[in-house]
Amino acid sequence: MASETTSLASIMEILQDFISDPTHQYMVGGVLLLSVILILLLRRQPEKIVAYMTENGRVMIKRSAIVELVQAYCEQINDVSKPRVKIVVRSNVTNLEVEIKLLSGGRLRAVEETLQTHLRHALSENLGIESLGYINITATAFKGGKVEKSAPVQRLADPTLDSCDQDTNSEVKTIDETVVDETKKD
Repeated sequence: MASETTSLASIMEILQDFISDPTHQYMVGGVLLLSVILILLLRRQPEKIVAYMTENGRVMIKRSAIVELVQAYCEQINDVSKPRVKIVVRSNVTNLEVEIKLLSGGRLRAVEETLQTHLRHALSENLGIESLGYINITATAFKGGKVEKSAPVQRLADPTLDSCDQDTNSEVKTIDETVVDETKKD
């Protein structure tokens, strides 16, 4: 137990001496900086995406072309504003993350179905992207319209109930009169 404590104390002393030396601090900072740069370079997505391949070569599309196409389709929908597009390519499959701001009165389900249909068609038919993966649509905000002052809510009579009540009353009177007439006959 005593040897473990002395070895731990000696390790701590060595680390303190190492960290206190400015040269070692620069080395540790440099190693950390290089590792961050290396990680960023490895995770970096390509500028061009393979749409499809032919026997003569690959057909590439710039990321900006895909972003512009998605934004153009989003702007055609009245209930959507400020679309942002993120393209992720994994194992030669192009995936999209589309963030939209839904305007007042817009129904997210209807907007999502419309965007999915039109974007899949445009990306596969217009740009020829063969390996299209998921298209995730995220509503990031809701832009509300101006709330107008409305008139006080009035309770309206249900005309179907009134007509039923009147018909029932007239039938009851008719039945009562018939019963009265029949009892007079007896």
